[in-house]
Amino acid sequence: MKRRLFSVSLPLAVLALVAGPAPGAPPGPDPGATARAVDKLLAEENAAGPKTREAAAVEDLQFLRRAAIDLTGRIPTDAEIQKYLAWPAADRRGKAIDEFVGREQFADRWTVFFADLLRLRYGADGGPALQAFVHEAVRTNMPYDVLTRRLLAASGRANSQPETGFLLADDADPMALTAVVSQVFLGVRISCAQCHDHPFDTWTRAEFYDLAAFFGKTQRVEHRVKMQILGIFLNERAETAIMWPPEDKAKGKPRAAVKPAFPFKLDETDGPNKHLARLKDLRARLEAEAKARAAKVGTTVDDLLDTATTTSKGTDGIDVVSEAKTGIRKIDLEGDLFRASELRRQVAERVTDPRNRYFSRALVNRVWAELIGRGFVTPVDDFRNDNPPSHPKTLDYLADEFVASGYDFRFLVTAIVRTGAYQRGHLTGEVTVPDRRAAEKAFTAAPARRMVSETIFDSIVQAGHLFTPKHRPGENMTTVVTYTQVAVGVKEDPTKPGKPKLGEAMPASPRAMAGGSGYDLEKGIEVDFKNALKKKDGLEVEKMTAKSDEELEAEMMMKNGTMPTGKRVRYVTKEVRTLVDDNPRFTSSMRMASPAPVGHFLRVFGQTDRAALDERRDHSPSMRQALMMLNGKLSNEAARVGPLEPVYPLLVGDRANLDAAIKLVYREALTREPTADELTEAKAIIKDAPTPAEGMADLRWALFNSNEFRFIP
Repeated sequence: MKRRLFSVSLPLAVLALVAGPAPGAPPGPDPGATARAVDKLLAEENAAGPKTREAAAVEDLQFLRRAAIDLTGRIPTDAEIQKYLAWPAADRRGKAIDEFVGREQFADRWTVFFADLLRLRYGADGGPALQAFVHEAVRTNMPYDVLTRRLLAASGRANSQPETGFLLADDADPMALTAVVSQVFLGVRISCAQCHDHPFDTWTRAEFYDLAAFFGKTQRVEHRVKMQILGIFLNERAETAIMWPPEDKAKGKPRAAVKPAFPFKLDETDGPNKHLARLKDLRARLEAEAKARAAKVGTTVDDLLDTATTTSKGTDGIDVVSEAKTGIRKIDLEGDLFRASELRRQVAERVTDPRNRYFSRALVNRVWAELIGRGFVTPVDDFRNDNPPSHPKTLDYLADEFVASGYDFRFLVTAIVRTGAYQRGHLTGEVTVPDRRAAEKAFTAAPARRMVSETIFDSIVQAGHLFTPKHRPGENMTTVVTYTQVAVGVKEDPTKPGKPKLGEAMPASPRAMAGGSGYDLEKGIEVDFKNALKKKDGLEVEKMTAKSDEELEAEMMMKNGTMPTGKRVRYVTKEVRTLVDDNPRFTSSMRMASPAPVGHFLRVFGQTDRAALDERRDHSPSMRQALMMLNGKLSNEAARVGPLEPVYPLLVGDRANLDAAIKLVYREALTREPTADELTEAKAIIKDAPTPAEGMADLRWALFNSNEFRFIP
């Protein structure tokens, strides 16, 4: 008989919302109609202000490149270009949007957006599982309000309950969580009210404490057995930690527990487009369909949950595992480590309440800024009375349609990309800076946007054909030179076989084994999102915290400079030459553990460490970026021509066609044909090189290093 640790009862309506609309379900708002209404409202609001310059819409191939970058996180391939041009001109943009939004890469690209928004950190408690959970939420189009409630209300063990990683990332500190939830989900910077009334807005210190009280019982708990971490849990304590008056104001006076209160005002009536009524109707239809499907299958919700449960039998090899499992069975799981939070459930409901306009407007503003280059409110997370939206009616309309769609994230992205505002071009350099900025603020011209670091990385990999090997095995044998510290002057201890001998290299430290030497600044740890979300045995020891005897000994030796015998050791640096088949293949940067290490390509081009709440990606150019593009392994390997890629037969052999080869490389790198002058210059570059392949490598390297490659058209 299966042993159930604790049961979960979910209403059919919730299950339907988590899964999203079933095939054939009545649709929500039409993205095309929503886009047209947005453009109309923008024009009306602009007409009430000073007249601004207007940029023409981008050309078809420019639009394809822009949409591919924004929706899939990489530039289009030549095959995609040809497919796009074969569609009727009137339909091709809409068809491209629908195809890109439906791809797996859409989830990869927008997981990066949510990773920045939610400050996902692979190295934090439950970080890998949380990163995989968010990716799965985007892939399955989990409604945004459902995702938010799960992140705020979850309790349990990190990794096993991946949602807990969001609150654990801030050590479950009630004060920190108050600032995080307000700024991330509501777009309001209330954090300074922790110490004093807000100097620029209406928020008071008392209101901050009212909101903090929802998190007052939340705590991070480490459970250990024999100094091994059995698990890290997000749990609820019995008493709240939020007391009033604050410590600095109490001055010996008695302090009382703060009663939770939500300080953000909710709408009292439906909007002009009846978005609340439409949402209610949509959810009623989804619930009815879920009930019909359950009746047809003949199963209950509990049956479905039972069949989804898996048990891990693991063979860890760690000595304390058996004892740890015995110990955890004695724990009152439901009453201790897995206590649900009623307070956080309440605040999650209030944050995501359809009448809470802050919630919908905050995300709409962020996504608009991500796609257009500027938000209705700037900075995107600073909604306040003296920083009003540039186009309040347009923002409110789009936010209401987002609510009416059932918080459908793909609908929101699709609607924005279909707007004329998204498809605007840039103003030329002849336009004065004030006129250009006024037009960009009015959304009658597109601001210059550089690709985010992950998109630059993946676009170089794609244009350089590095997602798969482009050389045959054995064609690129290369000698790699590394240097290591070698212990000298110590004889082997016969009682401890296997220890370092005279002149033998020291055991590598975990950091060195992980590639911390700085040799390759473009590689990273790939995250297996599917396996990271597989249900784990709740009794499993957190293996990442346990080090082997060899690792501990190596660390001790490196730290103390001694061998296990206790004798001092002298080290010399030894050069090690290794012959390797240097046939590089890169994975998508959007599936790497993030944030990347300091010095990695992604960090150099703007990815943050996601530690600070209001940290933004810096897209300004730097010397490190230039050096990495000029001399880095990624750009140089992408530039090299391999015999297994399409351009090779156009350079070598009977089918050689230099014009066709140059045009292909331009399409792959810049999503356009070269001009007549560019074609002439490219031929000169290739003909001056020792071989056509080397000349083409020079040309591609130059294209990758151009502003046109890095910036979105």
